[in-house]
Amino acid sequence: MRVFLALDLPMAIRSQLVLQQFLMPVKRKQPPENFHITMVFLGDAQPEALDDLDAALSRLDIAPLSLRIEGLGLFGKAKAHNLHARVTLTPELNALHGKLMGIARASGFAPEHRRFCPHVTLAYLKPGQFNQPELETAVVRDAAFRTDPFEVSDLVLYRSHLRSDGAQYDALERYPLSAAGRALKQ
Repeated sequence: MRVFLALDLPMAIRSQLVLQQFLMPVKRKQPPENFHITMVFLGDAQPEALDDLDAALSRLDIAPLSLRIEGLGLFGKAKAHNLHARVTLTPELNALHGKLMGIARASGFAPEHRRFCPHVTLAYLKPGQFNQPELETAVVRDAAFRTDPFEVSDLVLYRSHLRSDGAQYDALERYPLSAAGRALKQ
């Protein structure tokens, strides 16, 4: 089973992202229920590694994060393959990423070694299904896109199902970031 750790988005932020998607000249848009901020992609999971991960994540004690989305971007230089909204990288978000990478390794996972670039994918792009110069112009036009700050207090363990029409994500477990959040959940 393919799994990853992510931060969920409030409904108001999802709504703003849907509006931004509407303004983009792309066809294969992500459904709003798939919007998230990937923290660590774990890959294929063995049950014992998931048990260790669950135990460690159940003990998290980090203050809720205040995040903001600022601007749009494309991954892929000559041939874009991903349209996304950029999440501002704060010291707190970066520290959480580092902590989760350590937890993942200690639980038996080998997470990808990529530069952490927090974002929310708005569309996956396939050659021939969009006009790159037109899309680049739209991204530049909407460079001032910003959301209000929003608070994130939970981490989500997602399972990814790859399908021909795109991925489907199922939340397997939600972990409050703080001990106070866990007390409220009980």
